[in-house]
Amino acid sequence: MPTAKPYSLLSNSRFYVLVSTVLLSIIVVAFFRLTISSDQLFYIRTQQFYGLLCIFYWYTALIISPIGYVIGKQRTKHIEFARRAIGVSAAYFAVLHAAVALWGQLGGFRGVGGLSPLFQWSLLAGLFGVVVLLLMAATSFDGVIKFMTFRRWKWLHRLVYVGGILAVLHIWSLGTHVGYGGIQLVAFVALVVLSGLEMFRLVTILARKHTSLANKRVFYSLFAGLWLVWIGLIASIPLAVENYRDVHSQHMDTESHPHESGDAH
Repeated sequence: MPTAKPYSLLSNSRFYVLVSTVLLSIIVVAFFRLTISSDQLFYIRTQQFYGLLCIFYWYTALIISPIGYVIGKQRTKHIEFARRAIGVSAAYFAVLHAAVALWGQLGGFRGVGGLSPLFQWSLLAGLFGVVVLLLMAATSFDGVIKFMTFRRWKWLHRLVYVGGILAVLHIWSLGTHVGYGGIQLVAFVALVVLSGLEMFRLVTILARKHTSLANKRVFYSLFAGLWLVWIGLIASIPLAVENYRDVHSQHMDTESHPHESGDAH
């Protein structure tokens, strides 16, 4: 009977993901502290970069599973194993992003009360996203999954998509950089690709349960229809949700041309 190999932390990919995450967070704060003299600008850049890293890890964790459905689970088994650690990294950067924004930029919870309604609801959406990521991180351990049962754990982790949608709305409404066309295009393509892969996975799962969907024409018609709906929803975000940069620009234009503003009314 072959003996089991002793467990080695150094052979665990999750260990390297988590260690590199902590090191990266230290490098970010050290770099901005050494290169930016203004405390306020230091807090702004730090929280922005932590937010960007959170979205990068979150997006990576989300896209791994649907990619496996397209190219085969066997080909993605190693990165699938590391997926939980990638999700924990997203939660880690989300907490850092929120902490720097709250206590660094706003000076604590008192600073939230003086913000505009756009800021307040956007921060609430972002807070829900952080809570979802923390919940995902806290239940990512094998012991917790065994206690909850895999089926309940799977249903709970579907909240990550709700949190992801709220995070997108949070970023769009407050992110000053998303007002630029190039960044909007990259974000749009990334969301379209993710939604396409997720719709393919969803239709594949449905086809396994319903033989009528096994027909290729029906399968791809349903997939294309669902994907087009999501593309439409993604494209409608700039029209449905205000962006701080645009609102601020309009406010500045009104102050610069008060007579023109009055005539318009």
